[in-house]
Amino acid sequence: MTETGYVLDATVVSEIARGDLPLIAMLFGLDGRGLPLVVPALVVASVAAEMGGGDESGFLPAVRGIARLEHGAYGGLGDFDDALELGRVAARLGDKQRWEDAHTVMLARLWQADILTLDAARWDGQELDGARVSEIADPE
Repeated sequence: MTETGYVLDATVVSEIARGDLPLIAMLFGLDGRGLPLVVPALVVASVAAEMGGGDESGFLPAVRGIARLEHGAYGGLGDFDDALELGRVAARLGDKQRWEDAHTVMLARLWQADILTLDAARWDGQELDGARVSEIADPE
C-alpha cells in the first residue's frame, strides 16, 4: 500500500455505503496515519444510483463521513479544465470506460495517490496513465 494517499473507487464506496464496518475502521486507520482519502463525486453519484438514489440505507452519512475525516476530501469537478481532463481520461479508458472510473483515475493522477479498490481485476487492461491500483483483499 502507498504512503501518498488513496482515491476510493466504486467498489470501496459501495461497501462503505452498505456499512462494512471493518472497511470503515481500516479507512479511519489510514486517516489516523495522515493519508489523504479522496471520495470522487462521480463515484458517489454512481453508488447512489446503484442503491436506488435514496439515503435510507445510511449511504450519505457513511460516505460523507469518510470525506469529512481530517485527511478526507470530496473530489469534485471544479472547473472547465477538470471536465476536459475527465473527458481525456474517459477516452483513454476506451470501451471499458465508466465515468466514475474515469473520475477516479483523474483524481488519482491529480492527488498523486493510489486507486483503492476491492477488485483490482476491474482495472486490468485499462490505461491508467501512471496511476497505481492498491487492492484491499480483506479489511478484517
